[in-house]
Amino acid sequence: MKHLITGVVVILLILYPFLVGWSLSHGQFMWVSAMLLALGLLRLCSKSHNLMWPLTWFAILCGGLSLLLKNQAWLKMYPVCMSVGAFMIFASTLIKPPSMIERFARLAEPNLPESGIIWTKKVTIIWCFFFVLNALIALATVLFAPMQIWVIYNGFISYLLMGTLLLGEYILRKRQQRLNLAKKSDASKDSQLNYPQS
Repeated sequence: MKHLITGVVVILLILYPFLVGWSLSHGQFMWVSAMLLALGLLRLCSKSHNLMWPLTWFAILCGGLSLLLKNQAWLKMYPVCMSVGAFMIFASTLIKPPSMIERFARLAEPNLPESGIIWTKKVTIIWCFFFVLNALIALATVLFAPMQIWVIYNGFISYLLMGTLLLGEYILRKRQQRLNLAKKSDASKDSQLNYPQS
């Protein structure tokens, strides 16, 4: 049941920009405000991992203020807050290791070598920069762009950029692993050639 609820929450948050765009174009944003607040409270009650709390509280904040103030601007601010929250999460794992990308990498490779730990820390730093840049662009779409641009960037382009970064990191990580294996193989061959004969 918990996994089902988590799945529903994730799907609704992914579709969030489109729901906001549709509701604002029809002058019915209050139900999206209530939905965002409910999703935040649901995640809070589900006792999800402490690392996710910034995203949970930002959902409650934006949904709650939108309802309380009857102001649709807070709904458009949530993608900005999501990027700020993600930055906080990733940056916190640099202060208290293992880094976020190392945690992901260990799911597939539990015995991550030292070179892998250094690599994943660097990638986590890159993600931190990405989330800061994404938050600034998302804020610009709130302040200066029409609704269509806000929906396109926050509902499509930002996800495309994240997917590109994920794919690029995966390809480079696999390439680095192959290079490391090749170096180890060469070193092993050299040691065998240099082994003293009896």
